[in-house]
Amino acid sequence: MAGSKTIFVKRLIIPGEHGAWVWLLVPFLVGGVVAPELGQTAARSWLALLLVGLGGLSAFLLRQPAAAWQRMRQGKGSRDLAPLAAGWSLAFAAAALLCFGGLLALGRTALLALVGAGSGIFLLYLYAAQLGRAGMRALWMEAAGAAGLSLMAPAAVVAVTAQMPRAAWGLWGVLALQNVLAVLYVRLRLADTKNRPAGSQPAARRLVIAAHAVSMLLVGAAGILGWIPLLTLIPFLAFCLRAWWAAAQPRPVPNVRRFGFLELGIAALVGAWFILSYFYGSLGFRGVLSF
Repeated sequence: MAGSKTIFVKRLIIPGEHGAWVWLLVPFLVGGVVAPELGQTAARSWLALLLVGLGGLSAFLLRQPAAAWQRMRQGKGSRDLAPLAAGWSLAFAAAALLCFGGLLALGRTALLALVGAGSGIFLLYLYAAQLGRAGMRALWMEAAGAAGLSLMAPAAVVAVTAQMPRAAWGLWGVLALQNVLAVLYVRLRLADTKNRPAGSQPAARRLVIAAHAVSMLLVGAAGILGWIPLLTLIPFLAFCLRAWWAAAQPRPVPNVRRFGFLELGIAALVGAWFILSYFYGSLGFRGVLSF
């Protein structure tokens, strides 16, 4: 029992950001469910989907011990845990590579299109870790991570169809925008709650409103052009109204824990809406979506 406690150190393995789990799992589930709408189901799709899920989870968990290991090599943190951080990093990296190798063996070579983007975001995360807590909590880092985890959606589409249809990028776009807007909204509400001047100053409030408005326009234009179902616009209309309400004046959160669970639930509900949009809102665009 003592050995297992030594091997498993929670802060080295489990990411502390609860929202990141939703940013990972919701795109994966949405992509896996709507994939048959975007292309023909390929052989052994269930196995490929399982490998994408396990590989994505391993890559997601890799960032925590890898960042800790990097900080320890710079003399920060408890250096006694450096071998353990290195071991977990290698274990997660090996698991991710094994899953990726299995996917290539199954003919999912279209995943190569996602490797560069995913690797770039991982390197960005390691760079942020060098900067310390300020770098890890920077807006650009959170936004990049939120958008990067949304790559699980097109990865799931490739697992099911063995192709990378153009519509898979549209699916990634709406999920990435959803995640990034959630980052902006949550940061604003928490800044109001904790009286952080840098997060709640007028420029930051205008940024939140502008980002939501631009996202709504982009999703609306993509829907009109037939790149994505037009029904996906509805949550972004709601997001825009919510952002305007939050930015109009300071809105402190009465209960941060309850607020966090509420945001997780909203993300899951929006993911379900996207699924319905692709099943029932893409009928008129099916010819466009399938190329």
